[in-house]
Amino acid sequence: CEEGLVCITPPNHEGASGICLKPEFKSLQLADVGEGEECLLTVAEQAQVHCEKGLVCIEPALLGSIGICQKLEVKSMQLVVVGEGQECKMTVAPEYQVHCEEGLA
Repeated sequence: CEEGLVCITPPNHEGASGICLKPEFKSLQLADVGEGEECLLTVAEQAQVHCEKGLVCIEPALLGSIGICQKLEVKSMQLVVVGEGQECKMTVAPEYQVHCEEGLA
């Protein structure tokens, strides 16, 4: 890892690759963080930082990226469905999801 970062690896997975993170994410955080605070979900469990109830962690789709806790504002939950050969997106907040037609994975 670069200077100022530590390598966090999954527990009980000897030889597994880790993620370089700031030292403040080095150990399990027991308390959830509030709105506007940094969250981190795309890392090993012991390094995750969760949002308080009612908030979601909005983070880039990059492994190890830090997000920000925000209220989930659902303007309209219109389901977006695409057909075969089109791009789907399920690993984002619900209002940004793009589902596959029935019968497609």
